[in-house]
Amino acid sequence: MRQFAVIGLGRFGQTVALTLSKLGAPVIAVDKNQSVIEDISDKVDFAVQCDATDQKALAQVGVSSADVAIVSLGEPLETSVLTTIILKEMGIQKIIVKGKNHEHGKILSLVGATDVIFPDEDVAEKLAQKIIHPNILDLIPLLPGYSIVEIVPPKQFLGKSLLDLNLRRNYGVEVLVIKRGDTVKVIPSALDSMEIGDTLVILGKDEDIEKLRSLK
Repeated sequence: MRQFAVIGLGRFGQTVALTLSKLGAPVIAVDKNQSVIEDISDKVDFAVQCDATDQKALAQVGVSSADVAIVSLGEPLETSVLTTIILKEMGIQKIIVKGKNHEHGKILSLVGATDVIFPDEDVAEKLAQKIIHPNILDLIPLLPGYSIVEIVPPKQFLGKSLLDLNLRRNYGVEVLVIKRGDTVKVIPSALDSMEIGDTLVILGKDEDIEKLRSLK
């Protein structure tokens, strides 16, 4: 499995780190604030206080071994730029950086960011999705191109088990949770079936989720 480094543990960075960890991914969490590190240390594989602009320090704590780095440092822009340059020099193939605006995004892309995300815009998109598609109950952009969605299962799924539906093969998505009233089944069994009133929490590529959402 790919290893992730999350650098900067504000609200956005913590959410990404914790979500990845809950999904079973190995996560190195980095922040300069020791109290933040202490809060998250028992929830991820490795959490360490470190200056993100110190290349030697980042290498020593294992960031250089990450396949994907998510940078969520906020202001000033120079900090994100320098960290991105360091990560690129380390040879990390995918560097996802939180940007403040599109002007900053252009700069970050020029210095090595493979993806630049804008959380405020993601929240607006999430709201629009929920308005347009009422069967989507909640949507969490995870990484560029991937989301976790809470959705009402299509009528054609009712009475069928996850084994019958084989959603991974047929739709490219993974069912993480089935909610049924007050019951929550995390990582449900292949024999669990869909019933009226159920909701599903699924993980997948945005285009695959959209195909599934379009089913009636």
